[in-house]
Amino acid sequence: MRRNPRLLPALACFALLLVAGGWSAGAAAQDAARPTGDYVLAQLDAARQALAQRAKEHPDQALAETDQRLGQIGDALRQQLGGATAQPIEILGDKVKAAALWANAAAQRTQAYLKVSAACRGSDAKALAVALALAIERLAAAPAAGKPAPPVIGAVEGADQQPLFVIHPAEQPLAFAVLGANLLDAQCANPQVSLTDAQGKPVDAQPVITGITPQRIALKLAGTAGLKPGGYVLHVVPERKAFLVGCTRQPEAVAAVQVAVPMQVTVDYTLAATCRGQGQLTLGHGSLPIVTRQGGAASQPIDVSACANPESYTISATAHFGDEQATVGPVTQPADAGITAGLPGGLSLSWNPAIHTLFARAGANMCLGSN
Repeated sequence: MRRNPRLLPALACFALLLVAGGWSAGAAAQDAARPTGDYVLAQLDAARQALAQRAKEHPDQALAETDQRLGQIGDALRQQLGGATAQPIEILGDKVKAAALWANAAAQRTQAYLKVSAACRGSDAKALAVALALAIERLAAAPAAGKPAPPVIGAVEGADQQPLFVIHPAEQPLAFAVLGANLLDAQCANPQVSLTDAQGKPVDAQPVITGITPQRIALKLAGTAGLKPGGYVLHVVPERKAFLVGCTRQPEAVAAVQVAVPMQVTVDYTLAATCRGQGQLTLGHGSLPIVTRQGGAASQPIDVSACANPESYTISATAHFGDEQATVGPVTQPADAGITAGLPGGLSLSWNPAIHTLFARAGANMCLGSN
């Protein structure tokens, strides 16, 4: 079957919509086969409304900036579409198709943020909001493209295939991937991939490609321990083969992430005991700092000599996530039984009566948008 060059941009747009996801099966059947300007604008408006609700619940300046950027992207696309919002994107001009790709990428990146950030707290929540703001800022600043099928990145995901916004520096290699459209022409060499800080300065350790298709590039960084906190931008510059002129350089596609130190939480605890003949005594009160990465832990021995014959122990705790806090307890168990109280963010506080020690631990990372 002969290729229809007019159909390629539509397929590219559809590929990005398909990869990014975010609509119902019914909507996909109705709209995604030939996405219109109205369809893309609806995706953008829905993302903006959901983000506004999140910002109302958890005010953050970065989210306010993102909302403003999304509005600018939508206004620019509406202006370019003019009276053709109901027309399929594929039959419109190349610049309009490119603007629709950028707008859809912004909508899907916002929806991905909303998906993974609900359980994030403290500095983790702030880092994710800043990462989203940087990503949308770069999409809003994308130059108008005169190419029929410009490359675009609509998603970044970690090794667990969850959306990735925040990287915590570590010595071990980092595997991640970017998803989008037109990232590779199989008739040309692999795209040039580079990682810079937000000001454009290349980092020392550059990512290498471990797998690639036109819709997905798998990458690996040797380590992230040398990355300072702040915003980082991944640049992907593919080539595209054209009749008579061979492979030519395409506009770059970009993706943004934030590097942040792991969040540290302070857990204030109180351990009390009901003692035979003495009533209730407070045996310990203090604070335990804990880094909220999986495996993070802190412990505190408690002197229980003041309670000669304990009948039960009771623990209460308050976890401080920056400006937020969460309280659990009091939780009481017989003197020979251990106590474990769950806290938000995958944290727990445990009392081991056999060794008279309190433990604060970080379990699985509940902030899914960070590694």
